[in-house]
Amino acid sequence: MMRVTQQMLHQNSVRHMNQNLGRMEKTNNQLSSGKILHKPSDDPYAVSKSMNLKSTIAANGQYERNTNEAKLWLDETDQNINQMVNVMQRVRELAVKGSNETLTPQDREVIATEVKELTKQIQQFSEAKVNGEYPLFSTEAKTFKIAEGIEVPANVSAEALFGNALVEEDLFQTLDNLVLNLGSGSSIDLDQIDVGIDRLLSTSAEAGARLNRVESIENRVQDSNLALQTMLSGIEDADYAETIMKLKSEESVYQASLAASAKIIQPSLMDFLR
Repeated sequence: MMRVTQQMLHQNSVRHMNQNLGRMEKTNNQLSSGKILHKPSDDPYAVSKSMNLKSTIAANGQYERNTNEAKLWLDETDQNINQMVNVMQRVRELAVKGSNETLTPQDREVIATEVKELTKQIQQFSEAKVNGEYPLFSTEAKTFKIAEGIEVPANVSAEALFGNALVEEDLFQTLDNLVLNLGSGSSIDLDQIDVGIDRLLSTSAEAGARLNRVESIENRVQDSNLALQTMLSGIEDADYAETIMKLKSEESVYQASLAASAKIIQPSLMDFLR
């Protein structure tokens, strides 16, 4: 049978006291931080789950930023196209006016001058940029990844908007022809102007549909993030009422261990003084 010495009692007492102190400090840290997880050893499974949730939340955060930028592009696209439509509607009014055979050459010249100015406006809108840097209308699609496996183009191609001059009469050729016909007194092709307006309207509708899709996915990502944050809170956040009760209990245990240790240590000190 092993003989229990005063030194063994002293060592065991100190060890238990330190264990109780460690538990009390851990609970105190949970209470002060509001979190129950501070290192992997606290709960390896919960820590792993927490890290996965945080990774997904971070990815969703990037998707939300991409969504906001895509919405900016699509808003700018829609506004500029609507401005072009307004200009082209004025062009059509002038074309109808210019079709009147009773107009004098001077009358047609006045109309042609306004059409030239309106053409410049269309040209300016066609060169619009986002944040003064990136063109809205180009041959290259500007895409944004707004969710896992989902990318959307946030601009429209110049060809879709104005037509392809190599295979058909594009918008700018239509405007140039209108000016030439006004100057020569030739017949004016209203149908071609309508084709240009319809193309603008069709492209605007497409951009609007994309914007609706982006906003729908944005709502889904936000809902997902809210659910993920709730799950993360359930894993990481401390229950204050429960933690306070636990801390008080551990304080009582620690105080008791101090008192017990004092009774053991005191005789050993007396023995040493003898």
